[in-house]
Amino acid sequence: MTSSTDTPFSTQGQVATPEASRYLQRLCYHFSRKIKVQYDSLQGEAQFPWGHCSLRADERMLSFVCSADDALALARVRHAIDAHVALFSRKNPMQVEWV
Repeated sequence: MTSSTDTPFSTQGQVATPEASRYLQRLCYHFSRKIKVQYDSLQGEAQFPWGHCSLRADERMLSFVCSADDALALARVRHAIDAHVALFSRKNPMQVEWV
């Protein structure tokens, strides 16, 4: 899998939630239906056609490190994460805080 250090464009984001592991597993399972994904209860790696995202969960936070070869591709990865976090948190809406 590609790591964030292999590409020139990257960004990090996080969502504060005590259910980080559950959200990580739901996201990764959903993504695995269309793209290459490896995950367990605490970490995941998703290889999108246009970039890569590493996911990490702990007892209070779901974190993302996304990377791509150019700014447009990175925006697509970030959009995929944002849209799916919003989709899976409809009852208690969450939003990724990107840095």
